[in-house]
Order: sequence, then C-alpha cells, then structure tokens
Amino acid sequence: MLENRFFRKSLVVSPLGGLRIACDVSNGVGVLTHRRVLPHFTLVFVTEGTGTYWDEAGREYDIVPGDSILVCPGVEHWYGPAKGKTWNETFVVFEGPIFDLWREREAIDSAKPVRHLEPHDYWQTRIREAVGDDHGDDPHQMVQEVIRLQQLLADIEHVSREHAEADVVWLEKAQQAIVETGDPKRATRQMGISYESFRKRFKRLSGQPPGRYARRAVMEQACNLLHDNERSLREIAEELGFCDEYHFSKQFSKTIGWSPKEYRVRTAARDVSA
Repeated sequence: MLENRFFRKSLVVSPLGGLRIACDVSNGVGVLTHRRVLPHFTLVFVTEGTGTYWDEAGREYDIVPGDSILVCPGVEHWYGPAKGKTWNETFVVFEGPIFDLWREREAIDSAKPVRHLEPHDYWQTRIREAVGDDHGDDPHQMVQEVIRLQQLLADIEHVSREHAEADVVWLEKAQQAIVETGDPKRATRQMGISYESFRKRFKRLSGQPPGRYARRAVMEQACNLLHDNERSLREIAEELGFCDEYHFSKQFSKTIGWSPKEYRVRTAARDVSA
C-alpha cells in the first residue's frame, strides 16, 4: 500500500523560485504514465528498491538505493520500479528563474540526470533539511528556502564529481583485472568483492555487463594476433584459451561480424591499399 510520511506543500514561492512540494513515499510505483513532461524541476532520491529511469534522449539507467534523479522542465521521461514491484523515495518539486539560470549555465546538467549518493540516511536527512518548514508567505523564509535548495544542488554536484573520479579509477582497475584474468569472476576475487557487486557496478559505469566486456577484450586480442599471417587459427585459439578452432571462429564471428579468415583477408587488403 502506498504510504506518504514526510510531506510539505507551498502555495507561494519567491520571485527567485522555490519549493512546490516535497514528500516521502513508501511502497511507491514511480511514474505511472510513460513519457511524462513536467513544467518544473523534480529531484527524486530512492532509498529502497530498484527500478529504471528513461528519458527522451535515450538515456536509460538501472536505479538502485542511493540514486538521485534530477528531471528538468520539458524533458520527456519515465521512472519507477519494475512492474509489480515498489520502492521508497523522497522527492522534491521546485521551480523558478534562479534554477532556470542554473540549467542555462549548465550548473544543472540535464545530460546527467542520475547521481549516486551515499550514505542514504545522511542524504535523506540533507534533503529534508533543505526543504525546511512551512514558511507561509514570509519573504525572508522564502529566500532562505531558495538558498537551501541551491546549496543542496551544489552539494550533490560536488559529491557526484568526487564519486565520478573514484568510479573512473575503479573501472580502469576492473577492466585491467578482466583482461589479466580473462574471466570476470576471477577478476572479482582479485579485487576482493562479490561478483554481484562487481557486476552491477561494472554495468552501471561501462554500460555493459562484465562478461560482454571480457568477450570483447579477448576478441580485440584475437584481432591483433590475426595480423600475423604466420600463425594458424588453431594456435591463436589455443593461446586465447579456446578448446578448439571451431569455438574460437564461432565466437569471433558473433562478436566481430566476420569470420577470422574474412577478417584476415579484409585487413590484408586494407593494408595493401594503404
């Protein structure tokens, strides 16, 4: 059953802008109508459950606890848990010229709608503090609210950049471990984490499962080896860990689109013409 706990609604905002509505939702189902477009900004912070975010630019993200979603005005979007499932979220709806300016100057990056924030309890409290108490029509309190909301956005941006830098380092190590071991599960043991955690983080950062990356990495090695015409397909298959030439050729064709022999012919012709 859908439950709302923390709730605040403002009928009046300052000339600079401000909060329209803020709410905690338990057992929520996200956006029920696909391709929704809103005239205001919406910040969603998921605390429990998993789901998906999608928008008109073709961006699609797997959402996990700790993910924040910032939807800008006029952007066609959808988000929510899987069909038949629910999640818990805190959302804040705000609007105004000051936030439009943030977007215009790219301080709000609509191309990066999903940011991961940890620890969850801290950020949920941080969002509630930014929302504050009902200000009625007190001009001073309305301005303070705008300042708090801007500081919240700035803090999210700062932390997400730090996380992004750490994610780049982690992904490089993960990719190197996969190349060195030739197997994602062996790579996870090398990095000292569970395979499920490794798989989810790798997919979130690279856009592909670790197994697919591993196959692609092996095929890139195969492409390099195929440039040496003195080496037989059997020798290359053995070096790359395939049980025989047939399985190597089948996997190469599936990944690259040409058989190993076709690849050799095409690259040889290209080298000659060059």
